Amino acid sequence: MITVNRIGRHLGAEISGVDLSRPLDDDTFSQISRAFFDNEVVFFRNQKLTPEQQIAFTRRFGVLEQHVR
Repeated sequence: MITVNRIGRHLGAEISGVDLSRPLDDDTFSQISRAFFDNEVVFFRNQKLTPEQQIAFTRRFGVLEQHVR
């Protein structure tokens, strides 16, 4: 079970209770997605992800964009 702790009055939350290096079930991802869209900025502390794991997680939000650099 994840925990969402609002950080700011208008913006930001810390999400804990999840290991982003592991595959996420749809319900857990739905909670993360809802927290992201509700708070606009979310933080996950102490995560150890490979670049491939980070890409796999962020792809669940939609098509990734290439940065110009």
